[in-house]
Amino acid sequence: MKCSNCKQIGHNKRSCTKDKAVAPLAPPTPPAPPVKKEKMVNVGGFTKIDNRGNFKVISRTRAMVKTSQSKGLSKRLNKMVEDGRRLNDDSSSSEKTLNEAMREIVPYATELFKPTGLKIVSDKTISLYECQKFLEKVDNTYKPNPENKKVTMKPDGGILFAVSKKERIPLLIVEDKVQGTNDLRLEQKKKKQATGNAIERAGKNIRGAEMIFAGSQIFPYVIFASGCDFHTSETIAKRIEMMNMGVPNHYVDIATTTTDEQIKNKIDALIPAIKLEKLCGKGIASVFVKAHKWNEMKHGASLWKKDEQVKILKKVVDIIFESMSTSLTPST
Repeated sequence: MKCSNCKQIGHNKRSCTKDKAVAPLAPPTPPAPPVKKEKMVNVGGFTKIDNRGNFKVISRTRAMVKTSQSKGLSKRLNKMVEDGRRLNDDSSSSEKTLNEAMREIVPYATELFKPTGLKIVSDKTISLYECQKFLEKVDNTYKPNPENKKVTMKPDGGILFAVSKKERIPLLIVEDKVQGTNDLRLEQKKKKQATGNAIERAGKNIRGAEMIFAGSQIFPYVIFASGCDFHTSETIAKRIEMMNMGVPNHYVDIATTTTDEQIKNKIDALIPAIKLEKLCGKGIASVFVKAHKWNEMKHGASLWKKDEQVKILKKVVDIIFESMSTSLTPST
C-alpha cells in the first residue's frame, strides 16, 4: 500500500502523519518520595504520628504493650539483681563469721596434732588435679589430668591439711551456705517467691571432696546452712538429704520465742550425734542447718554465730584426730 499524500509505502492517507503536529512526549513521572517510618508515641489513650501531626485513637492496652513488656522485664531483672545483691551481702557476712571461727580452729588443731610433729595449714583452694592425685594414691590405675590444674574448688572456710616433710594429709573442708529472701520480701510488702536452689551446687564440691578423702575411713566435710529457705516448712533442706544418701541434717530451729540459752542447748544436744564415718563407701557431709520461718522472723535471724561454729568444729577436729591417732606416728 502506498500513501497518496507522502508517497511512502506502509500506510494510507488517513493514517499519514506528514502534515499533522506531533504531540510532545509527557515528562517522566518523578519517583515517589521514600516513605518515612512513622514513630509512634503514646499520649494518654492515643497514638501520635510524628511526621503527619495527627492523632489516631487506639486501645491504651495496645499502645502500652511494648512499654509494659519492657517494664515487666526491667522489674524481673531488678528483682534478680536485688535478691542477688542481698544474697551476696548475706554470704559475705556469714563467710566472714566462718573465717573468724576458722582462725580459732587452726591453732586448736595445731595444738592437738603437736605430738605427731605434723604442721596444720589452711588453704583456700584446691585444684581438680590435686583431688585426682589423692584418688590416685588409692587406685594407681587412675591417672590425673595435668590440664585440670586450672580447675579449682574454693570452699568458703578453706581446707585444713596436716603437713609433714613427706606428705600433705587432708583433714577438714568447711562450707557456708545462706539461702532465702522471702522474709525480706515480706518486710518490703512484696509477694513470696519460690525458694532457690543454690545449695544444690554443694553437690559438686562434695564429689570433689570424695576424691580428696578417698583414702580415709571418714569424710570430714562440714556445711553450715542458714536462712528461711532451710526451714522445715520448705523442701530445700530435704534436697540436701537427697544428695547426702538420705542422712538427716543436724537441725536447729529458731522461732520468735527461742532464747539464746535454748539455742545453746540445742547445739549442745546435737554435738554428740556428729559422725564422720562413710556410708556404703560414700562420703556423708555433716550438714548443720539453722533456720527460721520466713513469715515469723526478720531476715538474718538464723545466721550462725562464731562461737556456735567453733564449738561444732572443735568436736569435728577431735573426731578427726581420734580417727587418725592410731595410724599416725611422730613425724621428724
